[in-house]
Amino acid sequence: MTQVNDFYAQMLESQRRAAAQRVATRAALLSELRALGVTRIEVQYEGYGDSGNVEDVLVSPDTITLTEEMRRRVEDFGWDFANALSPGFENNEGGYGELTWALATDKIDVSHSNRYIETNTTEHEGL
Repeated sequence: MTQVNDFYAQMLESQRRAAAQRVATRAALLSELRALGVTRIEVQYEGYGDSGNVEDVLVSPDTITLTEEMRRRVEDFGWDFANALSPGFENNEGGYGELTWALATDKIDVSHSNRYIETNTTEHEGL
């Protein structure tokens, strides 16, 4: 039983560290993006077949261009944030969504959809 308890303790600690890292990353990005004049970030992501990635990052106003390093950091943050809300969405048929971050109010909205296959089986025997 100790081994099971150790596993859960390790899992919870790992989740706690990941959540703390998301908070720190969010604060750093918020400050840096505001300094650039960014008012809104939209991260579109998709996952399926046991993998996935960020499809696009849209910046408002659209006259602002992020450096490659900043764009990568925003992509990583968006993916991590979405994955924390819907873990494992990249598996099987997958899922997709959009994270919208209003920087003025520091509010994040996530619209997420999971895909699935539905099967309806009918059997008739001994007719």
